[in-house]
Amino acid sequence: MPTHGPKFKIKCSSCPGWCYSPLNLRTCNWCNSYVHTKCLKYELGCKTCCESLIPGFNTEPYQLLDDGNRLSDLLFNPYHRDNQVNEIGSLIDDEYNMKYWNEISNILVGCNYTQQKHVNNAKPSELKIFTLNVRSLIKTIDHFREELDTYCKYDVLCFNETNLTENKLPNGISDILLEGFHEPTLRDPERTSGRGGGLAMYINKRVCDSENIEQILPNLKTERNIKSSGEFMLVKIHNCKGYNKTKIIANTYRSPSRDPQNFITLIDSLLFSLERHCRKHVVFTGDFNLDLINLGSNTHCQNLLDTMSKYGFFQLVARPTRITSHSATLIDHVYSNNVHHTLSCNVLTTDISDHLATLTTISIGDFCFNDHDSRSKTPRTPKNFETRTFNAANNLIFKELIEAETWQHITPNVDANEHYNLFYQTYKKHYDAAYPTGSRGSKRKNERRDPKPFILPWLEDACARKNELYYNRSVTNISEKNTVAYRKMKKFCSKHIDAVKDKYYKKYFEEYQFNSKKQWQMINKLLGRKTNQCTKIKLKKVDGTMINSDTDVADHFNTYFSNIATKIKEQISARTTFDPGGHKIYMNDPVAHSMFISPTDPAEIQRIICSLKDNAGCEN
Repeated sequence: MPTHGPKFKIKCSSCPGWCYSPLNLRTCNWCNSYVHTKCLKYELGCKTCCESLIPGFNTEPYQLLDDGNRLSDLLFNPYHRDNQVNEIGSLIDDEYNMKYWNEISNILVGCNYTQQKHVNNAKPSELKIFTLNVRSLIKTIDHFREELDTYCKYDVLCFNETNLTENKLPNGISDILLEGFHEPTLRDPERTSGRGGGLAMYINKRVCDSENIEQILPNLKTERNIKSSGEFMLVKIHNCKGYNKTKIIANTYRSPSRDPQNFITLIDSLLFSLERHCRKHVVFTGDFNLDLINLGSNTHCQNLLDTMSKYGFFQLVARPTRITSHSATLIDHVYSNNVHHTLSCNVLTTDISDHLATLTTISIGDFCFNDHDSRSKTPRTPKNFETRTFNAANNLIFKELIEAETWQHITPNVDANEHYNLFYQTYKKHYDAAYPTGSRGSKRKNERRDPKPFILPWLEDACARKNELYYNRSVTNISEKNTVAYRKMKKFCSKHIDAVKDKYYKKYFEEYQFNSKKQWQMINKLLGRKTNQCTKIKLKKVDGTMINSDTDVADHFNTYFSNIATKIKEQISARTTFDPGGHKIYMNDPVAHSMFISPTDPAEIQRIICSLKDNAGCEN
């Protein structure tokens, strides 16, 4: 009986995995055990031997120096003059190139960690691009729907490693829709299993109409093994926010198991195919899984930057984007080919996955930075506004005050200016009494723009405290104490949010248990369904070209239906003979037996009607 399974399978002694190929198998010189190639540290031996024989093998330098704020020293900026690489040789003589390098260096110096609550809404003349490795979009889509007021501040949402295949979604694309955004542009994972890859891009409806969103499918002339080394999804956005500008956003993901050199070859071929778009502003963003912090010692990182700079792209992220207790790596990159229209790039602290998010802001108007502009922004101070309450009760009070006024203090023996001043003072006194002014300051400290009905102020404060702890634990002071405090607060917030949500929705459905309309409104809202969805009509012409413009679709329908009679007349006229027996072609074997229908009566019809169900209707 044949046996199924791998022909070669050996357990690695240094990690829980198995080795399925002799090419990936090595032998440790110290313990003579079989290990993976990645688990062997060359002459030092396997990881297990290194940890047991070398003191402090897994200790970071910042731990030896007791420096908890090590992230301040981890900065990617090869364009700065003080960088060790740039200290070799003389200064750049070309003044233009020197200014260009300084501009890029200023963007990288301005790249900092920030929380999402400190991010302002996108201005009409700028485009905010949010990028995150979500580690399964299906598992995190509920978070984005609950925090929709936060993510509506961004114009483009780029998610990588979505781990989803569109044709495997139970309810189709509606399972991952976000209110206020167009239908996402998706790319299935490269792996047939649907795991470890996948891309998604959401574009806010305020950016453009759906007909101005175009996906670019480049024709890459590379081998199959090179094509599978990376995933790309390019989307062209026309008429951004009413400006006659076209932007190209490229969402990117490279699995850490793929060959980096093949990936660089693939991206070189992709950039070569985009040469015809070189005058447009193109932004590459995503998880490249190449640590730019180790640029000086990593050949693949150097080759990647050389390839991107060859086509005019520069890297914007300067801070590590994946931080753990033992490492801090910059593997989420953002590349732009227009330095003057690139406003800023920051790293956002979010605990959705083990990656931090990147936020890139580019200009879509005529504004661009020059030598005299400063990229640093001053924070806006909250303003207080005076308000008055106008309602029927206050209107009645004002009417009574005016009717009760005798105006006796206004004597006729004064001039017109004095008359007006006395009248104005009396009128304003009654006006202020009827419509008192009240101070409307800024919102509560942690109040959301669109507060949830089940999130009370104390729970909002707790969630804000949780985010603050995550920021401290990841950026400010990385310590075990802060990590424990963050996990404790996260557990507290999750527990109470689930409790209040359960209580709120139970009360809602009990209140509207006899109102199916209200029930389905809430169900559709929770599932992210579009109740009044207006689907764009797309037609394919005879020559294969697609039509999606409303005007073109209407003209095509009018032309087709207005010419139906003419075409039928031409077809009839084209016939050489009249064949009334054409129906015999479809009835090859006529039935010889006759058919008899027995008569019915009103009693039988009444009996059949009474047997029908009350809650079911006939289908047309």
